[in-house]
Amino acid sequence: MPVKKDYYEILGVSKNASDDEIKAAYKKLVKEWHPDRHTGDKKKIAEQKFKDIQEAYEVLSDPQKRAMYDKFGYVGEGIPYNYEYTTSSGGGFGFEDIFKDFFNDDIFNIFFGNQRTQSSQRVSGKRVPKRGEDINIEVTLNEADVFTGKDVTVEYDRYEECAHCHGEGVEPGSKWVTCSKCHGTGVVREERRTPFGVFINQYTCDVCGGRGSVPGEVCHECRGAGRIRKRVSTVVNIPAGVENGSVIRVPRKGNAGINGGEYGDLYVHVNIRKTSEYKREGDDIIIDVPVDYVTAILGGSVTVNLPSGEFVEVEIPSGTQPNEKIIVKGKGFPNLRSGKRGNLVANIVVKIPKRVSHKEKELLKEIAKERGVRI
Repeated sequence: MPVKKDYYEILGVSKNASDDEIKAAYKKLVKEWHPDRHTGDKKKIAEQKFKDIQEAYEVLSDPQKRAMYDKFGYVGEGIPYNYEYTTSSGGGFGFEDIFKDFFNDDIFNIFFGNQRTQSSQRVSGKRVPKRGEDINIEVTLNEADVFTGKDVTVEYDRYEECAHCHGEGVEPGSKWVTCSKCHGTGVVREERRTPFGVFINQYTCDVCGGRGSVPGEVCHECRGAGRIRKRVSTVVNIPAGVENGSVIRVPRKGNAGINGGEYGDLYVHVNIRKTSEYKREGDDIIIDVPVDYVTAILGGSVTVNLPSGEFVEVEIPSGTQPNEKIIVKGKGFPNLRSGKRGNLVANIVVKIPKRVSHKEKELLKEIAKERGVRI
């Protein structure tokens, strides 16, 4: 009986977690517990946790394996989900009949279902090209950069094709040879005889990884991986008008592929550092503009300084009311696609002084008298 593990606890999700929740938890934990991110004694702990996380995800991401795990608490030799069987007698009564009688049809389908034909599906012995992983990084810009766009040089680690073996994984002059464990099939088959028949367990060869071949002499630079991890830099063009949280894709700047697969992509997540109290709605800039009460009554103009450093004159019509909005066209953020700028929306905040001079007070009294205002 295999050791039971709580795969839901390992991934930190509930038993009714959706596929997306399981996938998200897996990605987070794999990044956190990748052995390359740890050193010393913690590296050994990370290696075990990484293995458990991979094992848990392999089961919970597979609907059939997950169903079996939910019913029995494990997926392994005790309940052989990936076994085929043959009867030990030539009669018409075999293990399938016993199993159906002992369990209901739903459980029988979980055990066998489409898996009974698995033995006839061999893993290809060819070295199948696999696309490299994508890489995600973050860059931070000032608000002023949004108006003009900016070329940003970023540095990050990625896997590049091994220059010594050109991604083959074998030492130049050597070649790939047939795997001695699976004999080139990429699959290992194990038979187990029981009173109910012969079980045949089939799994991907752990020596060649299902390729059917292994390096005659492993490349001494990449140790057979075909790629090497390097620190690289590249220039990323951040276009004018980009919004906070935008993601920019840079093709083929991710990790190198495996077995001749193409490079993955680089995804640049843009953060914009706020340096002012402006708000952004689409391509428009929203700003509170303080205006003296006299200017609001008589009219005039105020100067607004944009995040780009540009000064804009906002004309205040006479009789402007508090919280009235004045639009200045073409002074907002540039549109990411067209380059056309949005608008500056000035929200007028009328400033009324708490104290005035004696002269101003007398003048206001005269105005009040003129307007028939009781004071």
